[in-house]
Amino acid sequence: MKINLNNLSISIERDQNKMVKNEIIKRGIKPENIERIEHVKRSIDSRKKSEIKFVYNLEITLKEAVSNLHKDFSIPKEIKMEKRVPKKDMGSIAVIGTGPAGLFAALRLCEYGFKPIIFERGEMVDNRDKAIESFYSTSVLNPNSNIQFGEGGAGTYSDGKLNTRIRSGYINKVFLELVESGAQENILWDYKPHVGTDILKVVVKNIREKIKSLGGEFHFNTLVENVVILNNKVVALDIRDKFGNKERLPFDRVLMGVGHSARDTYKMLHKNGVFMENKAFAVGARIEHPRKDIDEMQYGKFVNHPLLEAATYNLAYNNREEERGIFSFCMCPGGVIVNAASETGGTLVNGMSYSTRDGEFSNSALVVGIKENEFGDELFSGMKFQESIERKTFELINNYGALTQNVLDFMNNKTTTRQLKSSYPMEMKNYDLNNLFPEVISNNMKYAMKHWEKTQRNFISKNANLIAPETRTSAPVRITRNEFGESISTKGLYPIGEGAGYAGGIVSAAVDGLKIVDYIFTDLVD
Repeated sequence: MKINLNNLSISIERDQNKMVKNEIIKRGIKPENIERIEHVKRSIDSRKKSEIKFVYNLEITLKEAVSNLHKDFSIPKEIKMEKRVPKKDMGSIAVIGTGPAGLFAALRLCEYGFKPIIFERGEMVDNRDKAIESFYSTSVLNPNSNIQFGEGGAGTYSDGKLNTRIRSGYINKVFLELVESGAQENILWDYKPHVGTDILKVVVKNIREKIKSLGGEFHFNTLVENVVILNNKVVALDIRDKFGNKERLPFDRVLMGVGHSARDTYKMLHKNGVFMENKAFAVGARIEHPRKDIDEMQYGKFVNHPLLEAATYNLAYNNREEERGIFSFCMCPGGVIVNAASETGGTLVNGMSYSTRDGEFSNSALVVGIKENEFGDELFSGMKFQESIERKTFELINNYGALTQNVLDFMNNKTTTRQLKSSYPMEMKNYDLNNLFPEVISNNMKYAMKHWEKTQRNFISKNANLIAPETRTSAPVRITRNEFGESISTKGLYPIGEGAGYAGGIVSAAVDGLKIVDYIFTDLVD
């Protein structure tokens, strides 16, 4: 028999395993009848800094059934999974991109017996890693293999955060697959699960090998230069390998899982008549603190407690007059700031963490919401705005690097004169970011900072620095699809994931890949 016990709070100062068992026994379960106790979720309640608690949702397996359960217990609901069978005569299938959407779509196709061919413009993750390290040391960028492009997608070089706002029956499938491929088992129950770049590199390699074992075929260092469309239907792909060899390959169906930085692909699709539309995105900078400052802000006197990891935060401010949000994004506790350039002559930053999250600094994007068409009515107006910020930054530094400013100096329109200490590995130049961003961004960042200065201890201080720009929080366009996942203009084309404008993060992108494969390539069995 299985029973649930939810929202069980236990002080961080107590023996957690002992107290969990005692609380179950206090509610009438005999200790000899407990076969297993599993965490369904565990979160941290740090609202009272003097009394931090772990909050558990538990599933308890009993050796013998019990009647007259205590009111705090409940019986788990049986999860019924849909049964699906693959459709016949689906023709040849290509998957473009090996980010979460592309990988999980390819895996799902293989599980149904299809044999997809997967194209990735970048390198396999080990070689991609070498290309990134070489870029940091030489400032010579590989436009096809970098923080944005390559096996695993942009998410491989991130915090590896797995929390998501979507609700989907596919989430459990994603988490179980990640654990099977090498991710930490605690992601199955941690309230704010994360993997870390070092583990994600292993995970994506193992998923690739599983797909290959099921009949999938990978082509790395292979750019899809053109989607050939006849009579509003996909018929072929024009590809080019790293040696410059070109080939046209016929395909009946194409899952388009490119990332949000695939600007050349967006332009190619638009040129070919694929319908797209503008969407909102956000722009700003990374804010970086000494990790101990954020830990103290969140944990108070428990800052060095052995059960607590590097602290996270999630901040938001709403400018009601402008109907605009200013918010933290992709927070990386104990992480590092990286150069995320993917185009020659443009530079930008992002953040990532390793699995241990034990670095000297913690960072997060601090960004301002940009509305559709705010910087022009053309389809690519938002994308051009992003590019203009990235190119201006490159020109100011005369290299790939970042512009930096202390937070207090930014709020007072002053260029920082001292050298700032940071986790960022490339060139940094002090600059007044008020002159980099348009007023709608710089002013709104200040509004939020003035609010947080009053509400968040340590957040706005002489120790907090801005590293800029952060421009690629999400895709600035959406490749519009119908309710079944197919492009509304082009039959046989299925936009998936973050680059298509239908996801935001590792889990939601992976779920989108799984979902669209089920919609298009299978039938539901009653």
